[in-house]
Amino acid sequence: MREGEMRNAKTIIIGIACAMALAYIISGIYDKAVGGDNTDGSAKSGRNVCIYDNGEYSLVDVEEYTASTLAGMMSDKWSDEMLKAVAVVVRTGIYYQMDENDRNSATQGQTKNLINESQLREIRYTESQLKKKWGGECSGIMRRAEKAVYATGGQVMKYGGEVILPAYHMISTGHTVSAQEIYGHDIPYLRQVASDVDQMAEDFSTTEIYNGDRLQKIFRKWIDADNMTDEVKVMTATESGFAQTINVFGSELEADVFKEQLGLASTNIHIDKVKDGYRIITVGVGDSLGMSLYGASVLAENGEKYDQILRYYYTGIEIAK
Repeated sequence: MREGEMRNAKTIIIGIACAMALAYIISGIYDKAVGGDNTDGSAKSGRNVCIYDNGEYSLVDVEEYTASTLAGMMSDKWSDEMLKAVAVVVRTGIYYQMDENDRNSATQGQTKNLINESQLREIRYTESQLKKKWGGECSGIMRRAEKAVYATGGQVMKYGGEVILPAYHMISTGHTVSAQEIYGHDIPYLRQVASDVDQMAEDFSTTEIYNGDRLQKIFRKWIDADNMTDEVKVMTATESGFAQTINVFGSELEADVFKEQLGLASTNIHIDKVKDGYRIITVGVGDSLGMSLYGASVLAENGEKYDQILRYYYTGIEIAK
């Protein structure tokens, strides 16, 4: 064999060996990810979240990921049934995004059973973050979260056989709103339902007075100085009072921009001109779409089971594995 041919043969052999080694490593990681049980004793789901941390990638089973997420977002006042309800919501959100990726051929490097953490609404809390948030209560909080995940193992909400988009918010305006009102198109399981108890929440509404100079500084880059007026008012809004566009000193802004710049709790915004400037009232926390976390927690305290709570806020759904 000639020298050049020998070099080519060696290159091919090395390449095959490397490929086989890489396949073996990936196979080992995947086997560990999908086999056996999670740290809470629950069976692994076979679906994983890919996490990038400190320059390394790792796979975390959805059940374990759900427990870490729930422990970070929960209130220590939530009952066990409330924790179960939220566990199903979190898991459903992950499965929904996985199914979306599976339907989207443009998504690269992911499958129905694997998703990057960056694509998820709910980001898990690390052990250090949980310890910082909960201090000495951390172990107990984590056990409660794991228990809720274990009790609802693998359960997700479906409508017509498809995993749903489990929209939720902190506090509604006294009722939830439909997808038609927010998105402009119907989603049959996201319909308006009463959630009157939300009006008793401490953060149900907030009121603040802003003087004109302060608002002009905040919105300076959006204001047309040549056509400036003294008006600050809602121009268009949904039937439930969620602002869509706002006139800010003669310039039209999207309500989401207005909300973000002032750090408001929702776009359910009401503005009055007063002696000292502009009174801005916001109602609710979030967009009032889907399940109200405050309302759901009260239902759970009053004896409702987690599946009853979910079926109340998400119209016509089934809960299945």
